[in-house]
This record gives sequence, structure tokens and C-alpha cells, in this order.
Amino acid sequence: MTAGIHVAISAAARAHPRRVAVVTTEVTLSYEELDDLADRLCAHLVRTGTARQSVIGLHFARGAEQLVALLAVLKAGCAYLPLDPRYPADRLRQMVTDSGAARVLTGPGLKPPQDWPLDHPVTEVALPLPPADDTAMALSPADDTAMALSPADDTAVRTVHPDELAYVLYTSGTTGRPKAVEVSHANVASLLRGLEATVLDGVGPARVAWNASACFDASVQQWVRLCRGDTLVLLDEDVRADPVALVDDLVRHGVTDMDVVPSHLALLTGPLAAAGLPLRLLVGGEPVPPALWAQLRRLEHAQGLRAWNMYGVTECTVDATAAPVDGDTPHLGAPLPDIRCHVLDAALRPVPPGGTGELFLAGPGVGRGYRGLPGRTAAVFLPDPFAGDGGRMYRTGDLVRYDEQGRMEFVRRRDRQVKVRGHRVELGEVEAALTSLPEVAGGAVVLREDLPAGPGLAAYAVPAAGAPLSVDGPVLRERLRALLPGPAVPAIVVLLDALPVGPHGKVDHTALPRPEFATAAPEEPASRLERDVALIWTEVLGERRIGAADNFFDLGGDSLAVGKVLNRCRERFGVRLRARALFENPTLRGFAAAVRHETQRLSPLPSNKGIPPRD
Repeated sequence: MTAGIHVAISAAARAHPRRVAVVTTEVTLSYEELDDLADRLCAHLVRTGTARQSVIGLHFARGAEQLVALLAVLKAGCAYLPLDPRYPADRLRQMVTDSGAARVLTGPGLKPPQDWPLDHPVTEVALPLPPADDTAMALSPADDTAMALSPADDTAVRTVHPDELAYVLYTSGTTGRPKAVEVSHANVASLLRGLEATVLDGVGPARVAWNASACFDASVQQWVRLCRGDTLVLLDEDVRADPVALVDDLVRHGVTDMDVVPSHLALLTGPLAAAGLPLRLLVGGEPVPPALWAQLRRLEHAQGLRAWNMYGVTECTVDATAAPVDGDTPHLGAPLPDIRCHVLDAALRPVPPGGTGELFLAGPGVGRGYRGLPGRTAAVFLPDPFAGDGGRMYRTGDLVRYDEQGRMEFVRRRDRQVKVRGHRVELGEVEAALTSLPEVAGGAVVLREDLPAGPGLAAYAVPAAGAPLSVDGPVLRERLRALLPGPAVPAIVVLLDALPVGPHGKVDHTALPRPEFATAAPEEPASRLERDVALIWTEVLGERRIGAADNFFDLGGDSLAVGKVLNRCRERFGVRLRARALFENPTLRGFAAAVRHETQRLSPLPSNKGIPPRD
């Protein structure tokens, strides 16, 4: 590549101007329209004094506006910083401050924090509303005067060197401070070459599920497909939490490719088998359990579904290895063409065949490092002694070994980094947030496999002297919601008189007790329907006594558990509920009322259980 990655997207627009680039519930944009709108927004950024290689925050929900803004930022020779509107305001402010963002673009109707430290106004990008004032702008493919530019005016697009910055993406940090990974245009181009040489070898234009938050590095693997002329199909957040509705959407939109984490895919295998959909699945973000591996192999043989196990890290531009789902046990396969894998011991020497060592990644996919953290960068981005060209290798922290067939197998982490629903979480960051609360004197956080709803974070807190008696686990969990992104919020906070310690005086994480989610004197369900819903919650969240006023999420429920509840409600009551029904009615009584309303509003769908129960 001799220019920025956006040049390849513009080339695809010239080659296939009428091909659909992005489909959402509100907007369908052709490649010509997408490229034209991005040119207009790029011109606005340049005209209003945005310096090249500035960091530009993108405060958007997934949608056409976000994609236009992302491409415009790249065309302006700048780097984008994804800012998820669902993140706590304090965390968003920290990201903007730490990155040195010059300005922020935001989606229609979103209200970012008012005290972001910016010299420039927050600019709203909307399709196709008219401009309202100096801090808002509208782009419409049907209105060439919206920005006083002709559709062909791309004179503001800047020439970008491949080694210049394309995006800045924050990951969890061990000290409580998130780290900003810097990734160049050349790094993204390396990812595209790797995908085309492996999972996309010989594959023509595809329809790709666009389901990842821009704050999750898998989103790069999705939008980069625009360089190939593929179509991005946005999957609504409400649909993503409902496995059957999600697969229905995949069928309706003719989706051929989807990136998905194993914990989510485990809920989709049944609906995928029922639909007979021959998807190409890129499975990554966390280790694939052996049972899911076996399920995927059965689906491949039964309906032509094709699955690849993708391994990678944010610091090395999303994906580093690819493995077709074959054989009896999960493995990481082989490195992508641009990537070199070194399995080394503590002295950075190659381990013998069959031995376990730490995985180091090298090659053009290795990012530039951590923004503003030269010491931390130097500690994990090391000179590659095996290259001879002055290149670097990244220390992943993952311990692996080669099996008898010469394929890499994941063994475990060497530190306290964990994966929660595919998102990387440093337990040290969660502990730092917990102990920053004035009511907490000490704390510990662990990933537990024995939580009723499945693997999740459990926090343990020792109350500070003089802490109010009203401070309990649910109160502290709500405080953490204001400090941490969703995947890093513990499923439960347990109060302890003291943390268990080992013989060396350090916290003994193995001695922390199993959390109990039981509620004191719960209010009994008042109707047969409430009792039936309580039974479903018990099946999903584990054996316990559930009261009518209990909150599903306070009991440890998360987005994956929501999908399980919706599936069971469909089977038992014969009705389809969207995820918002549980998010908006999280108590047992409230959700049962939503179920009742749906059974009365619509004729029930066919069900194995017969007619929905009446109170």
C-alpha cells in the first residue's frame, strides 16, 4: 500500500458506484453516496482548521453517520478515536483528555458530556436533516447544497503516508488507567491482506454483519471490508440480544459473513441449524470451548457453514492467526501471511517442540505502541531478534504450545488479564476503580466460572471505617457502573470483613468465597405467570429463590443471559419479545407484565408448550 486505507475504499466506490455499501434500519447508502458524503465532511474538517494527524473523537451509535464520519476523518489525514455513548461520562472525558483529541463528531440526538476539554465545538453529523447551527451539520445524498460542495469535490482529501496514524483505540489497563493503542494505515492494510489470503481467499463480494462497537477492535475487521466492495449490514443492538431474531435478520438481509465471540455464538448454534444458513463465521475474542468447536464442525458438515477461529490482539491490528475449524480440539492455526509468531521462554529463547511458552507477534500488523506511554510501550513492544530488519515484536502475555500437527494451542494467560464476552479486561483496572470509592478500604476482583449466569467478574470489598450502613453490594456495583464500561462492571459485589491472604501477605484470590445472589425475604410471585417467569430466570441464573421485586441484572444477568431468557419465553409462552422488554422492565413483576401484554396483543406463535398460561 502506498497511501491511506481510505484510498482503497474510494477506489471501490469508483469501480462499483451503485453497489450498496451500508444498510441500516433507516438508511441505505451506495458506495458513491458514502464516498461523496465522506468527502463533504472531510472538506468541513479541513476548512475549519483541523490539522493533519489530529485525533478526532467519534461519539456515535453504530449507524451510517458513524461510517461517514470515520471515513471522513481518514480522508482528512487524521486518526479516529471511538467513543461509545454507553460508556460512563467520566471515562469518555478521560479518553478525550488522554488522547489529546482536537474535536469530537457526534451522532444525531446524542448528548455528550458538556465539559469535554476541547477548543473546538462538538459537531453533530446527521443524515439527512438540515443544518441547525454552527455546531451541527447535515449531509444528504439528495441535497448537493447541504455543505456548499459539489458531489465531485474531493480536493480537501489529504495524501496520507501508510505509516501515519489511522485510529486510537483504548484497552483496559493494569493500573486503572486505560491504554490507548495507536494503529497506522499500514497496519490496517496488513490485516486486509491477511484476511484476503486466508478466510477470504477466492471469496467474491460479501454481505458482512456489522455488529461490533467501534470501541471493540473487531469493528476494524468489519469496516475494512469496504476496501473489497463488500456490503455492511448493521445489526440492531436490540436484535443482537435475541438469538432467533438475530438469525432471522441474517436470513432477511442475505448476510454471508459474521464476526462473533464464542460466548455469543453458543446461543446462536440452535437457530443457525434451524435456519440452515451457510454463513462464513469468523470466531474470535476469546478461546473457543471444545463443545462449541464440536458443534461448529457438525454445522459445517450439515449445512455448509464455514467457521474460522481467529486469534489476535488490539496491539497487532485485530487478527494474527486463523484456523479452520477442523480436528477434534480447538487450536489457533497458523499466522496470517504478514505475521510471524515466536513462542519464547522467559529468556526470549524459542521453546522446544511441545513446550509451553509466551507468544510474541511480529510483522507489519504490529501497531505503533501506547499513546503517551513510552515506558509501557518499551516493556511489551520489543526488538525482534529474529527479523534482522530492525522490526519489533509484541509480547502478548498468552502462553501457547504447538501440538503434534504443528498447530498452536492456547494454554492460559501469564497475568491477570481476562476476557469478558470477548472484551479484554484487566482485573487491576476494575480493582483500582473499586478501591477508589470512598466507602471501600480494600478490594479484589476475579473472573469466576461458577456464577449462575456463566463466567463473569465478581468483586469483593472491605467497607471503610465509618462507611454508612446503607452501603451494600448493589450500591457499590451501581457506583462502578459510573466508572467502568459495561464488560468491566462486576456481576456482583460481595462485602467481606477482610480479604483472605496467603503466607506472603498477598491476597489469596483462590480463597475468595463463591458469591451468593440470594435475596432476603423476597416478595413471592403473585400470579402463575410470575411464577413461570421466575422459573425461567432460575433456569438461566441458577437455583435460587426469586422474588417479584428482584432485578434481573442485580441477580447477575447480562446481555447473554437476556438472550437465553428470550429463547425460553418463546418456547414456553409462544411469544417473541425484544431485548428491550427486559432492559426496560428488569424486575420479575415488570417483565412478567411485559410478557402478559405481548400474549394479549398478538396471537401467540406456535409453541411446543401449547396455549400461554392464564393467571
